[in-house]
Amino acid sequence: MTPLEHTLAKALTEVVRLDLSDGDAITPAATMQVIEPVAVLLQELSEQDRQALADLIDQFSQQETYPERQLTAWEAPETLGLLA
Repeated sequence: MTPLEHTLAKALTEVVRLDLSDGDAITPAATMQVIEPVAVLLQELSEQDRQALADLIDQFSQQETYPERQLTAWEAPETLGLLA
């Protein structure tokens, strides 16, 4: 995984982490205002590219040492609509 790929995979998982934040910190509606446009953009990728990105995020999740972040990264491809 290149540094660019690693950074992008990590950035996407950080966006998904908004979904796990306390409802007082950020509302579910605000979270969806961030996640939905990202997911829509990712849907424009070919199936092959979406799978490749999901694989990169999975690799990142395996490298993550914090359990909560690891779970978020593991769930990110589904949350972002990368998996068919």
